[in-house]
Amino acid sequence: MSQALSLKKNENGYIIIVALLILALLTVISVSAINMSMTESKIATNELLYEKAFYAAETGLQHVTELLRSQYLAGNSAILAASGTPNWNFALAGAVDSNGDGIGDFGESIQVLNRKFDNIDIQVWIWNNDDGGGPVNDTDGLIYARSVAEGPRGAICRVEMLLDGAMSGVAISDYSAQAGAGPGKNFVSSDAGAMTNFDTTGLQLETN
Repeated sequence: MSQALSLKKNENGYIIIVALLILALLTVISVSAINMSMTESKIATNELLYEKAFYAAETGLQHVTELLRSQYLAGNSAILAASGTPNWNFALAGAVDSNGDGIGDFGESIQVLNRKFDNIDIQVWIWNNDDGGGPVNDTDGLIYARSVAEGPRGAICRVEMLLDGAMSGVAISDYSAQAGAGPGKNFVSSDAGAMTNFDTTGLQLETN
């Protein structure tokens, strides 16, 4: 009788040990799942912050490009009228050859944009490429532009591009075709089949 009771007590001990092992295993699995979930959440957040920084850097570069486009036209109008070669000298004014190598580089760049948008710092610099003209004398119509966006949690993105400026003295005029009626349909101002309907449903072309 005492032996049977002893066996029963031993069986109860095994059940407790097995239960503790299962509980420990479940705890380890739960902790691992929580850690994995937190890691994936951090990765997703970091990717989102990087994407925001990337698009902010691209936006800053596009903004400066459009700004320089209008300035390029205005800054080279007199040069073009005198049959000269358009250049980026107007934008590079103020750059200093600090290291005396006669080559434009980022260290001698000019900051043209410094803004904060949606907790992201956007900065854009421009500098002359190695064209033999130094930091301030553009000789080939090419300059570099670099946009840097820095966001929360150390998110940072850099976008760099080479800007090519070109102008020619070609007169620009409006397209005068389809203005009336005439023989030949040769797309001149006396063209037959004038367009008469320009509503949002489409174009209606009348022909003879």
